[in-house]
Amino acid sequence: MALWSDQNRTAVSKVWATVHTSSVAVTKLARSVGTSIVTARKLKLDEYEDVPGAPFQPDADPKVFLRRLREDVESHVAVNHPLLCRVSHVPFTREDYKIFGLQHYALVGNFCAYLEYLLLSAPDTDAKQWIAKVLVDEYGEGSDGKDHAELYLGFLRACGVAVGEETSTSLHTDVTGFIKEHLRICRDEPFLVGLGAVGPGHEWAIPKMFPMIVAGLRRAGYSEEEILYFTLHLEQDEDHGAWLEEALVDYADTEAAQRQIWRGAMLSLAARRRFWTGVQDKVVRWRQPKNMHLRNQNRVEGNDPTGEVTLQQWRDKVKSSRVMEFAR
Repeated sequence: MALWSDQNRTAVSKVWATVHTSSVAVTKLARSVGTSIVTARKLKLDEYEDVPGAPFQPDADPKVFLRRLREDVESHVAVNHPLLCRVSHVPFTREDYKIFGLQHYALVGNFCAYLEYLLLSAPDTDAKQWIAKVLVDEYGEGSDGKDHAELYLGFLRACGVAVGEETSTSLHTDVTGFIKEHLRICRDEPFLVGLGAVGPGHEWAIPKMFPMIVAGLRRAGYSEEEILYFTLHLEQDEDHGAWLEEALVDYADTEAAQRQIWRGAMLSLAARRRFWTGVQDKVVRWRQPKNMHLRNQNRVEGNDPTGEVTLQQWRDKVKSSRVMEFAR
């Protein structure tokens, strides 16, 4: 029996179109309000003025600064992206999640590389210990020795992804763009900028994003074993976030340090917003292939597949250029 008939596709597409129209209106309103707030509250940021996101708000008390930063992370559009809201409330099929997962998988296998770069540039033992703790979990501690990329492959197989398909599928340019930006941040920016990206930008964001994904996956009929990658992160990233906050209190003791941490978090979240939009475009392209030209005309960013590469092609380029040159 076909899991995805033309009749079902048409019906769900109509629901998607209705929700999309509503979400676009809400997003435009949110951007309008957000622009007003930023204009009213924006501080002089010198070289950091080009970073999108919430305005920088330093504080003499590092704990106050970190509390505000956490609030900014949790309320950021990347963490509350329309795609995540749809996944949480609108029925998605396993075919939808196959498209979703094939794009998301590329990020999973690269997170360790960001941390490994930071481990090399960490200024002291305390910083190295925090990064090492997270790396141990990423390498498979607490998941029967399976690293997180291996866990994600289990989810992809449950979606119907054939062996090898995860490395031969074209990735949206904002998927590879996310990886490239984080390699750049963790390699070229000051240590605290990198820590802001993989710390608040990841460990504070994921516990807010993944519950929406998990809700959709359970609605679609996935077993708890099939979605272990997502539920495990809900547990581990709460711990990582707590460890991080303890570490950041010691580092965020000057305005300069706070600016760097804030910069990293906002750069990461800006890339995350583009990433989710790219994943959304891939799902829509599959659901409504004949309407993509209309979607492109109505979106500034569009959905131009030019420049897309597969994960294997990406890895080959990184390997041949030794990452350093290619990430520039």
